[in-house]
Amino acid sequence: MFSGFDNVIVIVFWIATFIAFFKGAYDMWREYRTSKEKSVLYFLIVLVITWFWFNPYELVALHPFVLMAYYWNRNRWMRNAMLVLVLVPFVIRVWLIAASM
Repeated sequence: MFSGFDNVIVIVFWIATFIAFFKGAYDMWREYRTSKEKSVLYFLIVLVITWFWFNPYELVALHPFVLMAYYWNRNRWMRNAMLVLVLVPFVIRVWLIAASM
């Protein structure tokens, strides 16, 4: 019933997380090069590691959590965007599971 809708959700989720990953990685790399703070380097390493646990068909990705933590005190808009990227797929999955019952 929702197979076409599922594909659109997966594609949008994939594009959004792909853009968020590279935006976050670029911001972290730029901040690390200017400040040489080890904590920023650790965030970047964890971000790259969490990219490999990414399953768009299950709407599961860890890197938005890492980006949300990184942007928590740095950029309020990006923090809220990552929160949306974490919560919206969760709500959609719960809705689709409930609709299929």
